[in-house]
Amino acid sequence: MSYADFLGMTVREATPGRTVVSLRITPDGLNMHGTAHGGLLFSLADEAFAVISNLEARAVAVETHLSFFRPAREGDELIAVATPERVGRTLATYRVEVRRGGEGEVLALFLGTVARREPSRPSE
Repeated sequence: MSYADFLGMTVREATPGRTVVSLRITPDGLNMHGTAHGGLLFSLADEAFAVISNLEARAVAVETHLSFFRPAREGDELIAVATPERVGRTLATYRVEVRRGGEGEVLALFLGTVARREPSRPSE
């Protein structure tokens, strides 16, 4: 079982132009204030970032940043939507909006940059 599976994440869409990952907040994902733990929101955004950045290349994160705007609560379905900001030959930067529901308000904004390599060939 992967970390994303353990947390209950589901990849809903995965294309180089847009990747969508969802997660429902359970009691196990709450912090001491009764809202979703920041690490849980980061994990969701990071999963969408990892999926989109590895679709056309082998990628590894070199920098990430997450800004929190609003809290998430138990029972909320969170949707992370990742889109490319700029994709170059060796570096790519992606934007991930974490929303409450499909078209809901933006709860957090994640920006991340990866170092890219060409995909491995089958003989490697």
